Amino acid sequence: MKERGIGGSSIRVVSARTGIPVDTLRVWERRYGFPKPARRAGGSRIYAEDDITRLQLVASALELGFRPGDVIALSRKELDELVAATRRDARLSPGADEPALTVDGSPLEAVLDALRRDDVVALRSVLRGAAVTLGPRAFVTELAHPLAVRVGELWASGDLDVRHEHLASASLTTQLRLLLGAFEDTERTPVVVLTTLPGEPHTLGLEMVAVYLAARASAPRLLGADTPPEQIADAARAFRADAVGIHVSPVADPARTAEDAKRLLSALPRETELWLGGGGAERVALRHRRVRQVATWSALDEAIAAVRETRAA
Repeated sequence: MKERGIGGSSIRVVSARTGIPVDTLRVWERRYGFPKPARRAGGSRIYAEDDITRLQLVASALELGFRPGDVIALSRKELDELVAATRRDARLSPGADEPALTVDGSPLEAVLDALRRDDVVALRSVLRGAAVTLGPRAFVTELAHPLAVRVGELWASGDLDVRHEHLASASLTTQLRLLLGAFEDTERTPVVVLTTLPGEPHTLGLEMVAVYLAARASAPRLLGADTPPEQIADAARAFRADAVGIHVSPVADPARTAEDAKRLLSALPRETELWLGGGGAERVALRHRRVRQVATWSALDEAIAAVRETRAA
């Protein structure tokens, strides 16, 4: 929405359009002198459209691995050129002694091809190239997640062996952790504790969600897998979490998961939400005003936006 009086957008609107938290915008204003909004008579910030576009480019540069101090001082034209050049360079054809980043234009098929050939070097090269080309969020939604699903299907049908499934998971985990480590540990909203309940040993889905949250200017806190409900609640209090995200696999027992989730919900601080995601989340019969089903990326976007709206109110 537009503010009345001075033309421009409020800080909450800018945050929603760029994915940059309100607190981060204020920190950048003090530390770097940008953005430099106008002020209404009452003191509230008003941002021009040109500054919003520049902030969107800054957010794109951060997704490509740059740090705020490296890019905030750049002009809109310089940012546009930097983002375009970085993405273009990542798509350049490899040399004769380097593995191809795509097969028929698809990094997913290139990964599967490398897996079938047990070519670890090619596999890691494709993943690194795709991470730069796509950026963290699209890497998760367009490659990592579809790849994990496809590898599982091929393993179940006998077209890939268990070693291929393990190699794909390990390589994805390595790349996801590299992406996650590139984000500055600044103030971000919401803070989300990520884990699984007892009996759930897998963490790859959690790592994907962590990178997606970080790319959406949120603050993931990974606990790992197989965590008792009371320990999850203690972590939520320690981190002052806005939400706890639980990954539920398709093979999880929905009745047991519901019981553990109820224990967790009763132990959580009253202001902390419980988000259920993963292939088995929709089978968990747990209805409560603080429980959200976030089985899709769009549902996760909605959950993030709802927390920010509540905090900004």
